Amino acid sequence: MVRRFLEKFQAAFSGIKAGILYDRSILIQVLMAIGSVGFFVWLKIDSNEWLFVISAIFVVLITEFLNSAIEDLCDLMIRRHNFQVKRIKDIAAAAVLLAAFYAITIAIIIVARRVL
Repeated sequence: MVRRFLEKFQAAFSGIKAGILYDRSILIQVLMAIGSVGFFVWLKIDSNEWLFVISAIFVVLITEFLNSAIEDLCDLMIRRHNFQVKRIKDIAAAAVLLAAFYAITIAIIIVARRVL
């Protein structure tokens, strides 16, 4: 039972590694997350603001990983152009875009509070 539990964690970490190594969009999002953390450390935000920043980072990363998995699965199943597959991929990409808008909104609010 413990071994099976650990194997699931190993599979999850393998997925994170594969995403970072083989998917450019995921790598970009991870690098942006690291840069964002550095920026907000420099800005010296408070603990409540960190909750929002960390939640925004994870929402973006989670949606990017899911989007990439959906795109890969669609590409694996259907190798030719298909309107339904395009719609599925567009909807998944829209989720990432909405997550990015959420993250940008959080950043603007935090930075604006410091500047104003």
